[in-house]
Amino acid sequence: MLEIARFEWGRRARGTVLLSVAFLALIALTMGLFPSIRETGGELDAYLETLPPEVARAFVGDVTTLTTIEGYLVSQLYQFGWVILLGIYFAYAAGSTIASEVERGRADMLLSLPITRARFVVEKFLAFVPVVVAVNVVTFAAIYAGIVLVDESIDLADMAAVHGVSVLYLLACGGIGLLASVSFDSVRRAQTVGAGVVFGTFLLDSITYDTDYEWLGALSASRHFDPAAILVAGDLEWTGILVLAVATVALVAASAVVFERRDLQ
Repeated sequence: MLEIARFEWGRRARGTVLLSVAFLALIALTMGLFPSIRETGGELDAYLETLPPEVARAFVGDVTTLTTIEGYLVSQLYQFGWVILLGIYFAYAAGSTIASEVERGRADMLLSLPITRARFVVEKFLAFVPVVVAVNVVTFAAIYAGIVLVDESIDLADMAAVHGVSVLYLLACGGIGLLASVSFDSVRRAQTVGAGVVFGTFLLDSITYDTDYEWLGALSASRHFDPAAILVAGDLEWTGILVLAVATVALVAASAVVFERRDLQ
């Protein structure tokens, strides 16, 4: 069982390590700057108040101060690193899962395997689960170590909740990339569409938030993952968690159906 998923995970192990190392470097740099921000953050807080609400929500998150460790982590790490960078990364990476098989002419071999196309798609996606979990576990440990080193404290339950919900968020982004991957023969096009949809809907969420068109932002995965609400306000929104879980399953199921019906000849 899950032979394809295990094989794909093995192929992605090196990339997982590199991605984790890159984020460890980002975390080290970010945490190293916090002591100076804590001392002189009043000026930055004043600057935050001058930003247009759409810009502040998109790139800083719903925080009002950078001088607390919670607000600092949301604005400098989670909002940019997780919601934007990792969201786009996993949508982009998932865009190559199926499209690469078609583009490289391995479709005939796929059709000869004693498995259904739907199972092939699902197992390809499942290979992303340990990647997403591993990156979150490693970064959680690194962030907590950084918090201790800068002589701060944080609610570990809230921090764990941020990473837990981010797993669902990133898998939903991967589902978007997967749907693009089964829809296009070109890897580049599938990756561009997957990443573009994630970033485009993120901007849509930011622009329409708290307007008459706010309902449009509900189409974005980022609407349902709010690090500030969890880490700063301690508010875990279960409806958003459910939406992310259902959306991920729906995207994978839709990808399986589309691939089943495609003519690969």
